[in-house]
Amino acid sequence: MRKFILLCVLYNKKCDESETIESFCSSDYYLPKNNKVEVELHVWDNSTDNVVFEYNKKYCDNNDIHHHFNGNNEFLSVVYNKFLHEYNSDFILIFDDDSNVSNEYLNGVTRAAEEVEFHVGIPKIVSQLGSIYSPAKFGLVKGKHINDISCGFHSGLVAISSGMVVNCKKVISEKISFDEKLNLYGIDTDFFLCLARKGIPLYVFDVNITHDLSVFNIESKKVKRKRFLNLIKSNVYIAKKRSNFHLLLFLLYIPLVFIKNIKLFTTNS
Repeated sequence: MRKFILLCVLYNKKCDESETIESFCSSDYYLPKNNKVEVELHVWDNSTDNVVFEYNKKYCDNNDIHHHFNGNNEFLSVVYNKFLHEYNSDFILIFDDDSNVSNEYLNGVTRAAEEVEFHVGIPKIVSQLGSIYSPAKFGLVKGKHINDISCGFHSGLVAISSGMVVNCKKVISEKISFDEKLNLYGIDTDFFLCLARKGIPLYVFDVNITHDLSVFNIESKKVKRKRFLNLIKSNVYIAKKRSNFHLLLFLLYIPLVFIKNIKLFTTNS
């Protein structure tokens, strides 16, 4: 029996407020409902709020969920590498905290893992408007969305990490890991670009996950500004890793990005 670990990272959010956790616990794969495939839910808790942390620990203890915490608000890249290298699993399913982990997704992933030899698999992420948000092509300085994509192997793609499936042994054998100099944005992009440089195609599952692109709209301008600056810093780092040519192009592109997001810097709110 192949072992799957579903990893969900939380930050100051209670477990029962996470759609990822709640949807998985309502699925056919939440033990002991399904004995054909072993799927363990692991929560890495980055919460700095002690009340939330204690609540989550108790919640996980009461619901057969593995709860992890090391006292730090750990980089996502560090967490992903821990599970890639230190935990005994065949596949890691990486999720953010607000995704719908449906039976359709779990059926598609576990079936593909039995039938196809892939290094990394990804679902199609569809926005609430019906357009494909992930996977995408990555050009000279930014990603380019695609209209449609078929199930199967594809080369030169990037994707968001939520819903991705990592075949641990195959990825480790290629000496591929998540760049721990990246802490929030760019972790997934850099990982997929590394796969592309090694000529390793991605496997696109025949499943869709709906993703709400307005999820950050309720955040303050200060938080959005912080995210924006992290994104720029990450993209500069990734461009530099690609080549001096890509770095130069992105540096020339930065002013246009700042102009487009100038409202983030007009007040201190």
